[in-house]
Amino acid sequence: MQKSEITPATREKPGGMKGKKRMRLTQKAIVETAAELFARRGFGATSLDDIAEQLGATKGALYYHIKNKEEILRHIYLMVLNASEEPLRRIAEAALPPAEKLGLAIAHHTAVAANRSPAMTVFYREQHYLTGPFAKEIILRKKAYEQYFEQIIREGQAAGTFTSHIDPKIAAFGLLGMCNWLSQWYRPGGQYTPSQIAGMFVSMVERGLMTPPPNLT
Repeated sequence: MQKSEITPATREKPGGMKGKKRMRLTQKAIVETAAELFARRGFGATSLDDIAEQLGATKGALYYHIKNKEEILRHIYLMVLNASEEPLRRIAEAALPPAEKLGLAIAHHTAVAANRSPAMTVFYREQHYLTGPFAKEIILRKKAYEQYFEQIIREGQAAGTFTSHIDPKIAAFGLLGMCNWLSQWYRPGGQYTPSQIAGMFVSMVERGLMTPPPNLT
């Protein structure tokens, strides 16, 4: 996932509006600025006035680009999903052995979960604020993402690489839950990189999901 896609375009500076550089007001600028404020203050504690002030604009000007604060949150979720889904889709559809696909998928999602951008922080923390059609849309997109993992596991089972005694959906939930937990405990600059952690996860999976070799004795 490219950092530029989920990093806000502006940073809050002390002193309110004074010294702030007025930027061109676009939906992208609104979403990126809101992501940083939501990540730091929380969605519920951030108002449209706060977002407008950070952008050097009026709240009325925001309404030209967005309907309300919840719609901004929806765009943050879509921004993260759009950046996350395509690499995983390419892995799932690649002409590679299922075990290699699964390793790449785990590495990809581990990197996603370890990302500390404001948008990713919001993604893992604020979904309960989405309601109605917005909530349903994001739930369906997340399910589609999960199904790529299921697809890879089913391929491995069909090829005899993965044991058939594990439900692919349950296995996918387990893998995603293991990777997602990095969003809570991983800190950049720690003992291990996301890539190293992904390697450990893959080793754990290989011992639990792979079909054991035949007993030749």
